[in-house]
Amino acid sequence: MTNVYGRAKQDIFRKRSEIEEIKNRRFRKIVRYVYENSPLYRKKFKESGVDIDRIKSVEDLSVLPFTTKQELRESYPLKAVCVPKEKVVRIQMSGGTTGQPVIIPYTRHDVEQWKEMMMRAFFLANVTERDIIQITPAFGLWNGGFGFHFAADAINAFVIPIGPGNTRNQIRFMVDFGTTVLAGTASYPLRIAEVADEMGIDVAELNVEKLILGAEPWSEEMRRQIEKTFDARAYDIPGLTEMGGVGTVGFECPEREGLHIWEDNYIVEVVDPETGEVLDEGEEGEIVYTALNREGMPLIRYRSGEISTIIGRDGCECGIEHIKIKRIRGRTDDMIIYKGVKFYPTDVESILAEHGVVNYRILAINGRLEIVFEGDERIKSAIAKDLAEFVGIHPAIKVVPIGQLERFEGKARRLIRG
Repeated sequence: MTNVYGRAKQDIFRKRSEIEEIKNRRFRKIVRYVYENSPLYRKKFKESGVDIDRIKSVEDLSVLPFTTKQELRESYPLKAVCVPKEKVVRIQMSGGTTGQPVIIPYTRHDVEQWKEMMMRAFFLANVTERDIIQITPAFGLWNGGFGFHFAADAINAFVIPIGPGNTRNQIRFMVDFGTTVLAGTASYPLRIAEVADEMGIDVAELNVEKLILGAEPWSEEMRRQIEKTFDARAYDIPGLTEMGGVGTVGFECPEREGLHIWEDNYIVEVVDPETGEVLDEGEEGEIVYTALNREGMPLIRYRSGEISTIIGRDGCECGIEHIKIKRIRGRTDDMIIYKGVKFYPTDVESILAEHGVVNYRILAINGRLEIVFEGDERIKSAIAKDLAEFVGIHPAIKVVPIGQLERFEGKARRLIRG
């Protein structure tokens, strides 16, 4: 593999003792840094009675207050920035469709940090300068496309920065240029396959070998569908703009049994979404991130809304000693409570995908739950049985003809509330 990955490989396979040393050193430094440079944290720490001189190690993390998305909205446009405006080289905007925008400023250091984290992902996915990388996420205020582009450019790969939409053109480029790596939202590859089939093209016969997918929770069953359809290997890439963008916080190792969090750059906690209590390893809750190596607007104990579980602190068979969490199950605002049962859209998706269903909607309206999917009426009863047994719900189920449900070329809107 190209030698540009030398540093990435070294950072990925750091020993546990070195990870802890870097993590504690950077933690002490970042706490003082935000206190001295961020109006938001100076105010928060004073109001919470935090004495930064007594913050000595990560063990003291719990005395610091949480940071919320609402606080970032209230800090618009740059009220929480830690550097002079002259040092900001770009901004990105966090996902979400309502409320005041959440703007994340980047210094040159931050852009380089984003690239380095993405290069760790590329290394683990065996992406090299010989690859032809088609980047389908957006290039704009939404950060999707840029992280992929920064890393692909750094390794001198052949980049197709096509962005989202125009699926027929996406397929044409995949055919004409021999795309080997497809980057996109998790739900987009199966839409590509559907359109390709209409064009008389079998995506399994294309040159695509690897798919790096994220931006939305997706189940293992859906991964198997994608891999079978493309005859390729699919990787889950986490990341959120508030922490620097796609690919920054961690990635899957070749074992693909969880997400390794890059602890030399981020601390991860799991808390009870309702009480904020820090949970033990193995307990599911909301992921809280602390950025250790950001400069423009590093966030301390940021409540991400993502739901997961810490599953490994003692290393992994792959040799990586950075902590491991389960793949993101969902988001706190996507959780559905129906007749006392709490579940997430991915729980339903995993059942549907087992039966070959890829296009579906979950309608949670006026206390009623209905699942609508495209497919064969004959699998309806089997799906109902599995939903009852494995998710614990008994929704109304409606089967509609193939092609009736709306298609998406970005994040799929699976859940409709009312």
